Amino acid sequence: MTYKKNFVCAIKVNGKVLRESSDRVELPFGSEYSILLKNLDSVRMQARISIDGTEATGWLIIEPGRDIEVERFVKDLDRGNRFKFIELTDKIEKHRGNKAEDGLVRVEFRREKIYESPKVVYHHTYHDYYHHYYPGGCYPCYPKDYSYITYTGALNNSGSLFRGPISASGTTCSTSGTLQNMNCSVNLMSMSKNAELISNEVGITVPGSLSEQKFVSVNGFETEQSEVVVLHLVGKKAGAPVKVAKTVRQKLECETCGKKNKSSVKFCAECGTSLERV
Repeated sequence: MTYKKNFVCAIKVNGKVLRESSDRVELPFGSEYSILLKNLDSVRMQARISIDGTEATGWLIIEPGRDIEVERFVKDLDRGNRFKFIELTDKIEKHRGNKAEDGLVRVEFRREKIYESPKVVYHHTYHDYYHHYYPGGCYPCYPKDYSYITYTGALNNSGSLFRGPISASGTTCSTSGTLQNMNCSVNLMSMSKNAELISNEVGITVPGSLSEQKFVSVNGFETEQSEVVVLHLVGKKAGAPVKVAKTVRQKLECETCGKKNKSSVKFCAECGTSLERV
């Protein structure tokens, strides 16, 4: 699960969040997966997903403190094909070619822009009468003016200006808003002496089974500058295919001593070997 500036992104298989090491997520070839997006901020966010270098969704709206789980390509609002991860075989590569972005899930997100209202200045003037008392009487009362200025605090529009309808799946979709082109630098995997090992771990996302997940179009809103998170899907681990997706709830087995460790630790409690694979 990747966390950046109150935005969370994770890959799920069979309803379970997968563990990642650095930016790599291991899952079996042939798996259908979904992408979990969570907004931990106090304002709305927009997010859009690109897979293998191709845009998979439009801008999705995520309410504060809420999450959405996207399981399909959003070309149509009512139905579409699920995300399916398959091996990039020689035959597929010969027909389709390969791209530098193959295996990469890129999520661009941006926060709702909050505007400060101009300070409102109120001028109040009131009259106060004072008396000079002298023995035997009172002089006429003279008015004395007092003026003061009151400043209101800076106000914002954290309240929703637009609230679009929510579908039965709990997901909202916005097709409006200005698109921003953001450059994302990705650490390329270093070359290995075993070229076959590299090619066998590379996978691509293709249309899977049909999904009835529904989206609705709502009004957009102004946002701040975009940020990006990238996850790298791989289907091979240390020379062997990934047969079972590793979830965040599973215990980690140390490859050095075999001890099973809690899922939250990074080093083996027995021998100190790193449990994060790169």
